[in-house]
This record gives sequence, C-alpha cells and structure tokens, in this order.
Amino acid sequence: MSRYRHLMNANNQPADVPFPAEVDELLTAVARDGFTLRYCNGTHQPTLIVGTYDWGPFVDLVVIRDIDEVISARVPTTDVTDIFTPEVVVWLYASNAQQALRALLELPHPWHPDAPTTPAPAPTALHAPAARQSPVTVRPPSTWAARARQLRLGVALVTDTAEIPQRNGVNT
Repeated sequence: MSRYRHLMNANNQPADVPFPAEVDELLTAVARDGFTLRYCNGTHQPTLIVGTYDWGPFVDLVVIRDIDEVISARVPTTDVTDIFTPEVVVWLYASNAQQALRALLELPHPWHPDAPTTPAPAPTALHAPAARQSPVTVRPPSTWAARARQLRLGVALVTDTAEIPQRNGVNT
C-alpha cells in the first residue's frame, strides 16, 4: 500500500484512489531531497500536502490536492508572507502528480544559468484554501536530507557551468 495512502477531498471524504507506486516513489524522492512536508488534516488522510525547500532567496514549493491536481513552483522569498498563498512565482508547473513532481525534482539550482528568474503573478490555483489547511502536521527533513537537494543540484551547477566556456568556444 502507498506510504502516503490517499488524500481527502475538500469535503473531507477519501479521495477516489490511493497514490500509485510511481507517485509514492516521487513523493519519497521529494522528502529525501530535503523538502519540509506539511500535511493539512494530519498525515493519515491529509486534505492537502504542501512541500517546501528554502534556498534563501527562493522557495521551491509543491501543492498536492489530488493525484491529478499538483502544482510545483519556485517562489521568490521576498514576496512570500504566507507559504499557503504565494503571490509571485518565477517558475510554475501544473499537471498530474507524476509530471509535476518530476519537474520539481529536475528544476535546476537557483544560480544555474538555465534557472528561471522572471517573476510573474502566482495563479490562485497555487493558493491553499484556509479551510483545508488546519490542522497542519509539519515534517521537517532530517539534517542529511535538508542538504541533499543543495548538494545534488550544486554538483549539477558546477558541472554545467564548467562546460559553458567550452560550449562558447572560449578556452580556460
């Protein structure tokens, strides 16, 4: 059975189906990548799961309402007053759980040359309704996991940027 079981819908009724194994594996990868997970309505039958990874100037964010309603985003922290209602994004991906979680895990380091930086208004679909937020169980990552995303994407940043002069025909 899925570790994350299934979400409750907005009426506090069990969602139609539990998460498939692939989604469960991706959620586990997000947790291992250092995201703090917030389970609205507790961990056993949450109405909403909100994951965050704080880069300092940015927060990577995922809002999971249902298997087919997942939004991943990168939000500038200067514009975040409430993680449940961000107003500005520099990157957004809305899709089913497999695609949105995979896109979040593949999002480059904020300092990577290919990282998104152009701010845009956050869609209201990214906002978590107050009625679905309470009570919230917060699961911070372990110390090791908290650094995992930074290390993994930092290595990619160094590797990718080391190749830039060669791609442009400039020798170092």
